[in-house]
Amino acid sequence: MPPPEVEEMQGKAKKLRDFADHVEKLVDEVRDYAGKMDWSGPLTDRVRGEIGTWRTRCSETAGKIRDEAERLDKAATDLLNQK
Repeated sequence: MPPPEVEEMQGKAKKLRDFADHVEKLVDEVRDYAGKMDWSGPLTDRVRGEIGTWRTRCSETAGKIRDEAERLDKAATDLLNQK
């Protein structure tokens, strides 16, 4: 059984990955809802473009959160290997 600090680090890494999944899905509901709407007008392309930008930003942010989770997992493994 790993030491408590290693388990804690691994648990936090899992929580970070779960959080990244939620961040990545933030825009999905808005995009899906907007896609179902029959709407047009001067702002339609702008709004759809902003939704696309938001989706990209959420995806990039989720990737960075996953990178942090990976670093935390690596630190936990390194700590475990030192003991």
